[in-house]
This record gives sequence, C-alpha cells and structure tokens, in this order.
Amino acid sequence: MKRRDFVIAAAGLMAAPLMAKGRADRFQYCLLRVGPDWNGRARALVKLSFEVQKRCNIPIEPNSRSAGLEQVGEVDSPFFIISGGGAFPPPKPEEAQLLRLSLMSGGLLLFDDASPPGEDRFFTSATAFMKKVYPELPGPSPLPNDHAIYQSYYLLKEPRGRSNKKDYMDGWTLGRRTSALFSHNDLLGAMEADPLGNWVNNMEIGGGFRRELCFRLGINLTYYALTINYKKDRAFPPIIERRRRQ
Repeated sequence: MKRRDFVIAAAGLMAAPLMAKGRADRFQYCLLRVGPDWNGRARALVKLSFEVQKRCNIPIEPNSRSAGLEQVGEVDSPFFIISGGGAFPPPKPEEAQLLRLSLMSGGLLLFDDASPPGEDRFFTSATAFMKKVYPELPGPSPLPNDHAIYQSYYLLKEPRGRSNKKDYMDGWTLGRRTSALFSHNDLLGAMEADPLGNWVNNMEIGGGFRRELCFRLGINLTYYALTINYKKDRAFPPIIERRRRQ
C-alpha cells in the first residue's frame, strides 16, 4: 500500500509513497537501536500515539517498534527515531546505504537529544552519522520558522521540548525535502508518561501549555512524515500567512 493511499484514507491528505510493504494501513514509529540509551524514551511514543489517534484519527499502533540499522529496509514505518543523550557510533557503509535508500524513498529520521545543557556529544555523533548517509551535504542547518514541519497540522512558531537549549531545529535538506531532523530540546522527554499517566520528567521551563506545544510538534512531525511538503503547495501559503497575523 502506498503512503499516499494511506493518508487519503486516514486524513484526506496527499502523501508520498511508502517505501516498505506490510501493515502500511497502520502508522507506527520506529526506534532505531543506535547508542546505549536508544530505548530510554519509548513510553513517550505510546503517549504520542494516543494523542495522534485521538486528535487526528489516523490509524496507529500504540507501541513503537524497534530495529537495528541493518533492518531499516524491512521496516513498515516511514518515521525513524534515534534518541539518547551521549555519543553513538556512525553507521557501517552498508547500513548508511540502507538508511539513505529509505530516507530518499520517503522516510523521515528524527534525532532527539536528551542531554543536559552544555553537552554536545549526541549532536556531534548525529552530525558524523548523517555525513555517512548524505556525504554530499555540508551538515545540518537551522530550519526556518516557515518550514513545513511548523505548518503540517498545527501552526507553530518554534520547536519546544522538555529543555530549552535551542529555539530551532536543525535539518538535513536535499532539494525541497528535509529527510532528517535534530531536536535539541528533548522533545520525547516532555511527552513521556508512566503506565498510570503521570509525567516522568519535569519541564525545565513552564508546564501545562508548554508540554501541550510539545505534543503539537510531535503531531506535526508525524504529519510531515506522511505528507512531506503538501502545505507548501500554492494554495496554502496565503491562508497560513493570514492565520499567523490573526
């Protein structure tokens, strides 16, 4: 099943082709087993999946799946996540090629940094990691505040997270499409809840509504994974600009 068909059925939107076969009728996040603490924020994806189902009515698996880099080509999900707070190794050449093929075929990769302020090993590792995947790109660059990820479902001004290290996300953009993103602010940490629904992590700044903005960003990223740049089609920018001025 193509991702275009999935999204039209689920939300009435245009989408890019899904690169994998299998249970493509249900969206699912995929945590990549990269780094020592790759699974530290899995509960956050359970909560985000619930919010996506509740707000967007997209058929979604409540639990994320996991995969090693050598299994990327077998994953049904278009949304890959590398989470952690320390250094991690770059991919092997064959793993980098597999991931590149998946991203070029419509996948999205999110690096979510849970490290404290002043610690940059995760960012340095992500930069080295993506240099193996996209050697032709000079490196990540800050995404403008009118990027499609801030418009795909909610209109957002900037990215939020549990921490407040950066007021932007970095991205690896090839042509018009950003296929990998770096969140500096521990986005998943803001959404992580225990089985009883209690928040696991305190917000560094603010609370209730700031946490809500994190969920909105998570939903936007999910929609971006499914729809790419459809909000940049000719009909949308004037409407979005009017809404931002209101």
